[in-house]
Amino acid sequence: MDASDDRDIKLQKASGDLLSELQDTLPRFLWKSITPQLGAAKRQSHIARRLVGWRNTDDIIKLLEPFQESPQLLDPCLANILPPLVSAYLDYLSNHKNKYHCTGRAGVTGAIPLPRAICKLLYTLCKVRGEKVICRFFNNEPRYLEPMLDAFQTWNEKTGSSEETSGHGHGPMVWEERYIMLLWLSHLMLAPFDLASISSSESSQGLEIAPTYMSLPADLPFIARRIIPICTTYLRVASKEREAARALLVRMALRPDMRRIGLLDSSVDWALSALEVESNEAASKSIYAHVGVLSFLAGIVVSAEKAAIAPFLMLMFQTIQKLNAEQTPVSRDVVSSALARKVVIKILRAITVTILEPDNTMSPSVPPHLVSGVLEDVIDHLLTALADKDTPVRHAASKALSVIALKLDASMAADVVEAVVGSLGEDVLWEDVATGLTVDNYHASKRNEASLTRNLTAVSALRWQGLVLTISHLIFRRSPPPELLPDILNALILALGFEQRSAVGSSVGTNVRDAACFGIWAMARRYTTKELLQVNISVILAADTRKGPTTVPQILANELVVAATLDSSGNIRRGASAALQELIGRHPDTVMEGISLVQVVDYHAVALRARAMKEVAVSASKLSDSYWNTLLDGLLGWRGIGSPDAESRRQAATAIGFLSTMNDHEGIKITIDRVCQILQRLQHRQVEERHGLLLALAAVLHTLGITSYTSDLIQLSPVRLPFKPWEVFTKTSPLSAKDFTSSVLRPELTAEAVCSLISSLALASCGHSSERSLLPLPPQDSLEECINILTLCLARTEDVVVTTSSKAAEDLFEILGDPKRQDLALAWVSSFGIDPSGRSRATSKANGYVAALGTVFRFFKSSDSEVSTALTDALLSLAAPQMQIESRVAAIKSLSAGVLSFQEITTPIANTLRASLKDYTADQRGDVGSLVRVEAIDAVGVSWANSLLSNEETKHNLIALVCGLAAEKLDKVRYRAWTCLQSCWDVFGRANVPATTFSDVAQTSTVEYFQQLLTLCSKDWVRLSLLEGYITSAGVGSESLLRASRSALVDYAENLPASELVALCQDLLEVVRQNIANDRLIIPSLEVIAFLFDAGQFQRVNDADFEWRKFFSLIQKSHYKSGNVHKLEVAVKVYTGLVTIKVVRQDVLAKLSSMLLHPFPQIRNAVADALYIIAENEHLKGEDWSKPPKDLKKVVNDIRGQILVDVQG
Repeated sequence: MDASDDRDIKLQKASGDLLSELQDTLPRFLWKSITPQLGAAKRQSHIARRLVGWRNTDDIIKLLEPFQESPQLLDPCLANILPPLVSAYLDYLSNHKNKYHCTGRAGVTGAIPLPRAICKLLYTLCKVRGEKVICRFFNNEPRYLEPMLDAFQTWNEKTGSSEETSGHGHGPMVWEERYIMLLWLSHLMLAPFDLASISSSESSQGLEIAPTYMSLPADLPFIARRIIPICTTYLRVASKEREAARALLVRMALRPDMRRIGLLDSSVDWALSALEVESNEAASKSIYAHVGVLSFLAGIVVSAEKAAIAPFLMLMFQTIQKLNAEQTPVSRDVVSSALARKVVIKILRAITVTILEPDNTMSPSVPPHLVSGVLEDVIDHLLTALADKDTPVRHAASKALSVIALKLDASMAADVVEAVVGSLGEDVLWEDVATGLTVDNYHASKRNEASLTRNLTAVSALRWQGLVLTISHLIFRRSPPPELLPDILNALILALGFEQRSAVGSSVGTNVRDAACFGIWAMARRYTTKELLQVNISVILAADTRKGPTTVPQILANELVVAATLDSSGNIRRGASAALQELIGRHPDTVMEGISLVQVVDYHAVALRARAMKEVAVSASKLSDSYWNTLLDGLLGWRGIGSPDAESRRQAATAIGFLSTMNDHEGIKITIDRVCQILQRLQHRQVEERHGLLLALAAVLHTLGITSYTSDLIQLSPVRLPFKPWEVFTKTSPLSAKDFTSSVLRPELTAEAVCSLISSLALASCGHSSERSLLPLPPQDSLEECINILTLCLARTEDVVVTTSSKAAEDLFEILGDPKRQDLALAWVSSFGIDPSGRSRATSKANGYVAALGTVFRFFKSSDSEVSTALTDALLSLAAPQMQIESRVAAIKSLSAGVLSFQEITTPIANTLRASLKDYTADQRGDVGSLVRVEAIDAVGVSWANSLLSNEETKHNLIALVCGLAAEKLDKVRYRAWTCLQSCWDVFGRANVPATTFSDVAQTSTVEYFQQLLTLCSKDWVRLSLLEGYITSAGVGSESLLRASRSALVDYAENLPASELVALCQDLLEVVRQNIANDRLIIPSLEVIAFLFDAGQFQRVNDADFEWRKFFSLIQKSHYKSGNVHKLEVAVKVYTGLVTIKVVRQDVLAKLSSMLLHPFPQIRNAVADALYIIAENEHLKGEDWSKPPKDLKKVVNDIRGQILVDVQG
């Protein structure tokens, strides 16, 4: 998966503008100016708004959200962003607190109270930057404690007062408001004064206190009595308020004055009793209630001093143990929730760390004989949790183990590390490289390690992620002694290359590799160069030390280079790049070409996998043979040719081809030898690996073939190659017909790879001369085998196979003799079964054969007219209108690739292209004829580029059709046609290039584009075809296309002299006449005519210069007995415009009057509207035109008589 290449760079560049806009917008958003009254004392010049627009709030939030991936960019501006938000909130609290539920003047729509908007912004900032950072900017003056608490209770009510019920449009607070206000209240709990000194009396408040299940101290201040029910209520919710309520309750319980009166004791007793409720009571509570209680206990243990929490430690531990042992009714809910299990681990960690802290008192908080039992139980629970199915739980367990190990003495910490490292060795097997068989550890110890590799298929990916993450955290805290580094390094290197596939083929090892990157990064930071260099690398079995690296830094650098350039996950590539940078920076002069390597394997350069493989990896391999060997191993492994997706395998094969030329002859031989060895070991079902390996072999040979043409660097004879290349399909990797036909074996992959290899073999064998050929010509039996395989591949229908097989056919013809070429080409032609009438009996024949006919045509352009004629006729037959769309597209594309590059345009070819340019076939997929039109446009462009359009009539006919397509409504067709027109612009007798060039699809939908097209109407042979295409854009195109094309048309018509305007009208009339039965063109034609009437252009034509009655007659014929409602409605629009022409006014009104009795009610209504606008007859306005026509006859006769009398009068 590719990471976004430059998203973070773009954000960094745009951050200044975003933050500047944010700081400019906030004051206007929060405050409104006020003008002091004359003579009044000077007061503040602004006040906080009461209501703000929710759209404005959303716009500001959108300015903040991009910083979520790079929150540190906000830090310099937080001091300018947060204080205004806090001040405005407190100002609202002072001036508008009682108006929270009021909607304002007549119910302002789209407005929300200012506190809601501010809290949404503050929550976004907490989400981006973290609540601990944001809370530091909250006002902590104690005087705001009670006002904010009052506001929380008042605003959160579901209904307002009786007087405000009608204006109560905002509702109670949303969860962002409650979350921020609870956080703010917890911040105000830091006040250094006793709550009793700042709390109002209970009688003065007059508020009801919600019931609580907590046994509260008798002398508890009233403000605390109000806060505790709020906290216990929101500890049970599922949203973010639970976290804020927990923070508030913890902070209040741990205040010195609250502890003195016993609130800490009461709250802890309440929490512990809540976890030991009866089964019926436990069933009535949601899991979030239990999570809230557990998180409160975790907060108490983490935040409290040891002396304050000591009496409860063992009681808490025993309660948690009962939960884990499923000995209480709550246990089932807790054990089933990942969030609850995570909080339990946090509690156990905090209890253990607190117990291990030294006691300042004479009596220990926990009896010494119980400490070891607690440690054993906690560590055992955490080791088990490392295999938890939920990632957050594994993260919490790994961090807890590392924190606890840091508190232990050195020997016990080493025991923990050894236990974790030892767990990584469980279920790790060995695999025999030669046979692929799995070997257990016992038998592996008795064999040569050089022939064995580690096999991790039996291990649990989840457990490994937890274990590796634990090791990484331990390393980060430098808990493991240097003596354990060999075992740790062995585990980290194995984890960095960890990969497993799920049942559906997806990767499940990404988290393990991510944890390994963190571990290597931490090791580079925490351990000195001397400590790393002293490690004996011979005991690091996971590292391949046979190819050069002799030190730990170099081994790690090699592994990180592979991960940074080849890994399938963008996060892993970037993480490995960061770890490599840390390693080289912290340990200078220990890695070969360290500075250059860091510059090549850059954090941003490895974001895109294609670039990381084909550019970064190749550049890194040039720095050292050690990197070359390691990268080649990686490309031949699961990261390269073993990738689950085909595109990654193609990129890996290309990279292997580049790498093979880095080390001259030896590198080429090593690469080919390695590929062939793996090919021979593959099982028949390993289709994906075979696909990658054959592509890699093809890439190596292709690279060598290209190099042998242009460079003297490669001078290899066939004897020096490590295998006989033409025997690859018979001996190295034998293939059968089933491999190309059975869907189970994914034949498209095998066909693509085999065709690529045949193409590369032929390219390397032909050369430009016998001295430059890399390979000899193949033996006859091998050649026949290749032809048979190619024939099977040509039968495939996949696009990638069609492309590669046609290219393979062209390259293979280079090494065939003329008789064999002719026989093979004629055999392909005969397979289509074309009868004397030109029809093909094999209409579903694979497009690979069709494409191959075009690519091999060049071999017969002059040597054999019979074969070239047969090829041309076959392609023309396949491009005939009666053929399937897919066959037509392939045939025209093949004509462009072969015939039209060498042969003059004949009448049959011109007719085929003309029919293809007019293909508007539509089916359930839509306008599939556009696929044919696009290919036909390209064919015309190829013919023009090769100067094959010598016949003037043919040239004008084809170019005119392309002009029409350059104005049609489909963007892709219009742009492709314009591209063709630009290349042959001089055919219009003008400059070689148009006055304005358009190089983007969007530019062909502009007014300027259509204005330039309309200038071509000056050519008589272009005008009709251009108008036919133009009316589809101006008549039924998209909204933006309609505006642009119609605007250009009106401008063009207004600037025409009277004679040319008449010619334009006659051309439109001719378009209507020629397409009277073609709804595809007649409807947009009528739309354009109606538009030109509305624009007043037709009215400029003199009655004597234009046959209006003929025009009127054609309009009537266009919708005669039509059931197309759209066409009828457009005809009514045309009649509405035609009424303005005196010559036909009476006839048009008579026609419209008769249409008042049309069978379709929709048409009757449209005609009635049109006649009312024309004649202003009130009878038209008051009649129900949806009634049956027989009930409307009398009314219609009366209206017709009135209208016609008015006209005659």
